[in-house]
Amino acid sequence: MKIVTFLLLMLAATSVTNAQLLKKLKEKTQKVLEPKNETSNSSNSQGSSNEQTQKSSDAKTPTAPPTNGSVIFSMSSDENMLYDESKIITKSNKVSYSFVIQNKKYEYFLIEDGNRTGPFKDAPIKSMKPSEESEDGGSSNAGDEVSIGDKKDPVAIQYGKTINGKLFIVFNNKNYGPYDYVSKMIVSADKKQFFALVTIGSQSPMMAKMGMGNTYMVNEGIVKQKAGTGSSTMPMKFSVSEGFKHCMATVMDQTSQKIIAVTSANKQEEGSMADMYSGAGSNSFVSDNGDIISVPSQSPTQVLVNGKEAASFKVPIKSMDRLFLTPDVSKSVYYEKGKIYRADGTEESLSGVLFPKVVTVGNETAVYYFKIYKTESGTKDVYLCKKVI
Repeated sequence: MKIVTFLLLMLAATSVTNAQLLKKLKEKTQKVLEPKNETSNSSNSQGSSNEQTQKSSDAKTPTAPPTNGSVIFSMSSDENMLYDESKIITKSNKVSYSFVIQNKKYEYFLIEDGNRTGPFKDAPIKSMKPSEESEDGGSSNAGDEVSIGDKKDPVAIQYGKTINGKLFIVFNNKNYGPYDYVSKMIVSADKKQFFALVTIGSQSPMMAKMGMGNTYMVNEGIVKQKAGTGSSTMPMKFSVSEGFKHCMATVMDQTSQKIIAVTSANKQEEGSMADMYSGAGSNSFVSDNGDIISVPSQSPTQVLVNGKEAASFKVPIKSMDRLFLTPDVSKSVYYEKGKIYRADGTEESLSGVLFPKVVTVGNETAVYYFKIYKTESGTKDVYLCKKVI
């Protein structure tokens, strides 16, 4: 009876997923038909797109050099920044950046932390996240989707190996397992760590081999944390914290028939199918200390930590990428359309801001951002600015 109920739940979830997919395809089609200020890789459209990018840059150019920043690199008058080909990250409490520059000859240059290389015939990098400059897009949840059934996770395939008829993860010459199924595997940038979502046993061998059963989060160390209480769970999402210290799994627990998010620190939060398929992208993530940070779709001004309100904003949070959490979550900030919103209800305008990132060092929290200043000679200086908040 439980298996029948579980399969019905699967069909219901699949129906919701298909409806959501159709909605996303429709929205994507509409966006394609609408004019965009993007630079195309096609030689037929590069000229007009480049001109649009130039207009966008000129509109953001301040009338005077910023006084709270310093020049990190410069562009000549015929060079423009490709906003969709940029990557801005925080690492070791510092802002690190990679920009792609294009000139009128359609040559590309890569600028990483002040070092310029090139020219290249093709743009050398592609951002892993939507550009922070985009004001209307939400964060993507494609990165936390898991595999189930015949669909296989490509990273799990790379590191998976069958030994004596059993499935293992072989990582840095060590065997981990055996497992019945690996729904998702995430490897750190230095290739020294991994987190994986696996199935170990089920109500039947067939269900276990499809990835439905006892769901566990594992890594190359001591982590072996179960997600859900029953022996029949369907994995739905899996992600890792920014510093690669903890992971989080979201499963549909067949025993309780609830959506449950669990971290490797054993923090839990009950979710809903509406949040899973709200269409607003991923609305939760795991912090480096193992807490579940979420924004409920039915109350998008709230920030919850492990299911309890920790902060509230005067505007809805449309993108988790623009929500910047401070050690005291009640003092966190949210950036949208040139404004910084604080959880205490205050706000502040920042004109001409590109790629804002909030970084906390010690007791000081500041927003770092970029500004472009056009000099009298036509050179465009790019400033990295800092404002304590």
